[in-house]
Amino acid sequence: MGGLPGCEQDQRVRRSLALLILAGIIPIVALGGTFGAVTLRNEREAIIARGRTAANLASTLLSLTVRSNVEAVKMVAQSPTLDGAEPDIARFTTLARRILANQRDWRAVALAQADGRLLFSTLPPAERPSVLGGLDAAALRRLRATGQPQVGAITTAPSGERFMTVLAPVGPAGKVRLVVSALIPVTRIEGLLRVEPLASGWTASIVTRAGVAVIVPADGRNAVSIDPRPVEMWMPVAGTKWSVRITAPAQAFLAPVRHAALLLLSAATLCILLLMLLARMLALELRQERNREASELQRQRMEALGRLTGGVAHDFNNLLTPIMISLDLIGHRNVDVGLVRHLDAATAGVERARMLVSRLLSFSRQQQLSPEAVELRALIDGLMDLIEKSLTPAIKVAVEVEPGLCAAEADRGQLELAILNLVINARDAMPSGGRLEITARPVAESDKPRAGPGDFVAITISDTGMGMDGSTIANAVEPFFTTKPVGKGTGLGLSMVDGFASQSGGAFVLDSEYAKGTRASIILPCSSARPPTPPAARTDVGAEQLRILLVDDDDRVRRASAEVLTEAGHTVVEAADVDLALAVLVDAVDIDLVVTDFIMPGRSGAELVEALRVAWPRVAVLMVTGHVDDDSGLPSDLDLLRKPFRSAALLKAVDDAIRRSRARLTVPFS
Repeated sequence: MGGLPGCEQDQRVRRSLALLILAGIIPIVALGGTFGAVTLRNEREAIIARGRTAANLASTLLSLTVRSNVEAVKMVAQSPTLDGAEPDIARFTTLARRILANQRDWRAVALAQADGRLLFSTLPPAERPSVLGGLDAAALRRLRATGQPQVGAITTAPSGERFMTVLAPVGPAGKVRLVVSALIPVTRIEGLLRVEPLASGWTASIVTRAGVAVIVPADGRNAVSIDPRPVEMWMPVAGTKWSVRITAPAQAFLAPVRHAALLLLSAATLCILLLMLLARMLALELRQERNREASELQRQRMEALGRLTGGVAHDFNNLLTPIMISLDLIGHRNVDVGLVRHLDAATAGVERARMLVSRLLSFSRQQQLSPEAVELRALIDGLMDLIEKSLTPAIKVAVEVEPGLCAAEADRGQLELAILNLVINARDAMPSGGRLEITARPVAESDKPRAGPGDFVAITISDTGMGMDGSTIANAVEPFFTTKPVGKGTGLGLSMVDGFASQSGGAFVLDSEYAKGTRASIILPCSSARPPTPPAARTDVGAEQLRILLVDDDDRVRRASAEVLTEAGHTVVEAADVDLALAVLVDAVDIDLVVTDFIMPGRSGAELVEALRVAWPRVAVLMVTGHVDDDSGLPSDLDLLRKPFRSAALLKAVDDAIRRSRARLTVPFS
């Protein structure tokens, strides 16, 4: 019995140790559970945000691709070969094969009756019954009822190749006579889903509204159903009944929890206080690292999107140039009264495409600007007629430009476009009317966008509309962000203004309060030069007939430009590359002007300019370019014409190039 007190003491010690361990374990478990839950929630939110961003990017690219293909098929449907009571199949066949030779994204072009009966197709006969014999009946019904182009269902050829069908009507709603369709391989669409790299186990697919996958890239088909509890992010594709679906496996959320548990157990072996300290430090470091990764990822994404935008803009400029010139040539001729409306609609569509490319370039900070001294009073006065026509009678306009204001250093055309964008936004914010104020004032020292010498001026557009809440104004200048309904806005207006202001050396400041209105200010540096005076009319060169060498590797651009110059009375010699151009120059001694593209396969236009200045210094040169950043190596005194351009712009550039060249030749050497 004498050993009992010792046993009781040991039991008390064990109980104390157990309570001490339990007292240490309970906070650790509680802290570990809280830490794990917070980590899981944050990781889930981060993954969902990343998935939504990837889905939004893919959806935007798909929307642009679908829109460009729809517009292309619409233009084919407007071919004169389809105007008569019976289509000219032979001429349409020639047109279709020329289109396929240049439109690499299209697999085939077909022509059918309004009820779907096939009249012509560039597909081999063996593939026609399965691919075109069953044109999407629902799309055909919508097309006949609305008279608008439609994106049809996915079809499969006997070879297993799958196509997306784009249909365009010939004739108005209710009177559709023919249907032009283009087949686009699904592989072209799948490539857009891979623009944004996804983490391992993630998949991207295109699905219907019912959730049925219609396009799944080959590298994602085996991973779609691995995890029974995936997390999905959807984003609709404009102009179609599809959505982009990004699927993240549930396993992506479990790895951070395992990491936190291991860290918690390791820290528990040392002490509770050290664990708490380490957990706090780790949480802080994780947040900072996540912020750094998010910032770097956003920077890389915007850089990649900017490069993509620049490349797409180059291709669009080459496509738009012959279209614009051709429409000008048609408009200068006597056409049927019934075609005038279609010609005006086509011209308006091309102008919208040109403005969209300009907005994309401004958003990506790649728009080439031509800054000059701009007198703001004169610029705003010149815009007032257009501004008043853009507003409703219920909106009152007030303009105030401070006397003695300095001239702004900016691209005049882009500044006008930015002001009009802000005016249109203000109008949309005041559907029931209100007050619009346009002011121009100097910028106070404390409000300058950057330190250092130099003054700034601010053009401010204020409205009394509905305003914006905090979350909306935080995302207002993000590309493709818009609060307007689908189809009512591109989400590039404010982004373009912000890009233009930054590229001009200034800033864009947006101040708004919900239900109280919005103030949008474009801050620009003051110019040290005086605003230019309008040039006097010239008559010395405009009527002269010139012999012009036209060099461009794009047949469509070259032929359209040659026709404009020929109709103006000039003699045109065409060359598809620099070597052919040099051969023409060696044989011909009476070339007055060389009009050359810059970026061409093999030797560039810059090399041709160097050869001209050595061997033919008296020949004038006009450089044509459609790229956004390809003129950094050009001489500063070289005449430059940017694509896309109209017929009048080409003729004026030729006139200016000849005049400047002759002026330089008359300057005596010292």
